[in-house]
Amino acid sequence: MTKHWLRPMGSGETTSWSGRIDRRFGPLARGLVPLLVLAATWVLAVHILGISPIFLPPLEDMPAVLWRMFTEEGVTRDLLISIYRVLFGFVLAVLLATPIGVLMGYRRNIRQSLSPVLGFFRYIPVPVFIPLTILWFGSGDRQKMIIIFLGAFFQLVLMVSDAARIVPGDYYESAIMLGAPKLDLVVRVLWPAALPQIFDSYRIAMGWAWTYLIVAEMVGASTGLGYYIIKAQRYLLIPQIFAAMALIGVLGMFTDYLFSAAHLHLFPWAQRAGGSKDVH
Repeated sequence: MTKHWLRPMGSGETTSWSGRIDRRFGPLARGLVPLLVLAATWVLAVHILGISPIFLPPLEDMPAVLWRMFTEEGVTRDLLISIYRVLFGFVLAVLLATPIGVLMGYRRNIRQSLSPVLGFFRYIPVPVFIPLTILWFGSGDRQKMIIIFLGAFFQLVLMVSDAARIVPGDYYESAIMLGAPKLDLVVRVLWPAALPQIFDSYRIAMGWAWTYLIVAEMVGASTGLGYYIIKAQRYLLIPQIFAAMALIGVLGMFTDYLFSAAHLHLFPWAQRAGGSKDVH
């Protein structure tokens, strides 16, 4: 017989509260550790190793540089233009890549027909298209959006196809036994089953969209964060380059967090199914 009277009062409640605190703030604290290490390395390199500010500006100067960028240099306009471009190109890639990828995953003949041409374009570096897109579409927003679209589309369509292909065949067999028509096999079986992984593919594709945005804005542009970095390079404004890089990193982390939070909210069953694979 277990002697419950030997257990200190309140120990269960304490364990419960500590577990809740760890679940809420543990990931945040663990995520901050690499950033703190990076900041400490930065400070050490500048103040102890004596690296010149021309190559690496002091970390403590960054807040003042960022403030000046927003209040005096008008980087807010460049920031908003970049966000507009990346969202438009990303959404266009999602709208086209999703149905094509789903059909490739569902029908083998469609996959066999499209895979060669998609594979061909997927291995062509996207910056190669910049001169052609400037020639065809000019150097305005449309050209930048096309580059972002090209950078995300070919990778995304294959990831969506892979997500659709791994849907278990038992799902289809069960639906067919219940008399489901062919259209329902895609709309009511494949799509709900593959959507969690497809949504996670969107999160990865958003990272590519930000990468190719900067590539597009560094050539033939007069606005945007990429143009701001090139302009700062011309005048050796190294602190502004680092600050712009930090802005891009923060925006990327923010969009990644939004996708992760939305995935957790929309597909909680997918999180529970995959939770047993984590290593403690």
